[in-house]
Amino acid sequence: MKLEVRDQRSEIRRKILSSLLCLLISVFCLLSTAGCGPTYPKEKFKESIIRLCKKEYSLDVKVKTVGKTVAIYLPLTNLLDFTFALTTDAGEKINQVILNVTRVVLSTDAEYDFYCVMAHDVRIPEIQIVIIKSVEDVRRFLLGDISRGEYGKRMLIDMRIAPQAQKERAIKDVFDRMSIDKKWQEGVMQDFFMSDPATLGDIGYWAGKFYIKDINLPEFLAEEIASRIRLSFRDNKELNDSLILKSAKGIYAAGVQNGGSRYFKIEISAEPRTIEASTSKEASDKLFGYALKTSYDVIHGYNFKDFDYVEIRSLTDGRASKVLKEDLDNYKPKNTKIEDVMVFDSF
Repeated sequence: MKLEVRDQRSEIRRKILSSLLCLLISVFCLLSTAGCGPTYPKEKFKESIIRLCKKEYSLDVKVKTVGKTVAIYLPLTNLLDFTFALTTDAGEKINQVILNVTRVVLSTDAEYDFYCVMAHDVRIPEIQIVIIKSVEDVRRFLLGDISRGEYGKRMLIDMRIAPQAQKERAIKDVFDRMSIDKKWQEGVMQDFFMSDPATLGDIGYWAGKFYIKDINLPEFLAEEIASRIRLSFRDNKELNDSLILKSAKGIYAAGVQNGGSRYFKIEISAEPRTIEASTSKEASDKLFGYALKTSYDVIHGYNFKDFDYVEIRSLTDGRASKVLKEDLDNYKPKNTKIEDVMVFDSF
């Protein structure tokens, strides 16, 4: 099933943010009048979220924690309408869950850095909405350290086919074509194809099981860079006059396999609108400049230092460029030309 996810992401984001910010202010006022001790002790952390959702909104949720990440699963019967847009009722229920998770996370002695809300329509369980938020971003917004607009950009929202559902469907198709006995299929699937997710894009809930990982800040930032590019690309007239964004992907790589380097890799695929644009260096430079500015805004906004360079790749024309950390630190979006910080190559 193919979904027009770019417009859906914007619509989902709009509906969730429209009421969530007001709710968060209420949370802040509530927490400000609370006592010094933890309202929700870590021993009853998961139980507290489940109880609040049931007591205050009659919502049945499931909760799982992995490291410093909290995952909440919310089954709904009316997630999407006939146009595959988020329904108003579903948006309100998702906000209610986020509100309760926020209350518990901000008033517990347990330490959590991220929380992830996963919702799907029980009628179409393959389609899911995943929302990932940084606890620190919520705190900063409530304290007035980041603006409403900036806070909205720091929320990762995606609607997609559940990754595990896609995987299992493909593997079962292979099993059937190979005429493998049904009694062996489940064992093989359990042993080899039901592993924990390796990336944020693999997070989800399927067939009664959480597929969640302990989210770390750099991978969250890489996804946020890609998310910001996807969400705001269409509002950039200069880019849209020549290119149509097809995809944007961000990863953070670190470790021995990378030669000890720590870097962000941003891959962008954009389709030229015209034949002239397909060979236009100017259009390509604009694409790189926009990706560079977005990377700078995110990394600088979080004051993140644990990286050596940012690599930007255009899948459209095979161009690539690396920007060293010190060059990005000195980058000024309005005053610096991209050729002053970027050295282009091909891949």
